[in-house]
Amino acid sequence: MTRHYTVEITETTAKLKLTYRNGKFKRLEHLSGQINNKTIKEIGRIIPPKETDLEAFKQSFEGKITYTAEVKEKTLYTHFLETWYQFYERATGVPPKFTGADGKALKQIIAYLKQINGGNEPIALQNWQLILSKWETLKEFHQDNTDLKYINSRLNVIIREIIKNNGSSTTGTNSSVSI
Repeated sequence: MTRHYTVEITETTAKLKLTYRNGKFKRLEHLSGQINNKTIKEIGRIIPPKETDLEAFKQSFEGKITYTAEVKEKTLYTHFLETWYQFYERATGVPPKFTGADGKALKQIIAYLKQINGGNEPIALQNWQLILSKWETLKEFHQDNTDLKYINSRLNVIIREIIKNNGSSTTGTNSSVSI
């Protein structure tokens, strides 16, 4: 897993980006501010060789250097994927094998759900969660096919069947979702 940290050197106002992959230092990148000769000579002392050493470095350079973890917002794609992963593991008891074809199918599902919800991403995600939560109301044949490629190819039929089985105003959490 790759993680990034922003390092800010108080004295020179230099900002650096540290990248760790699988807990090991991988890369240093200059973001902004000035780097002088003194900083260049001392730079090796401020870079933890392992991500686990970061806390000790924070304490030893307190007031002089700040280390901040970069937190990225999850994309809509990631939310859809996590929802499906949980659904798949709950339905089958094993983690799914995910391929490029599955990724393409998921992107098409996202595009369609966004389209029918006027481009509203949160509602599209809620509809995805609703579809997967109502999966047990589908015919047994559909229930046995939890693969993203299948869901994408039969999405119209699946939505129609969920509406038929659960009423025309199928709602999700807090009555905020409808297909």
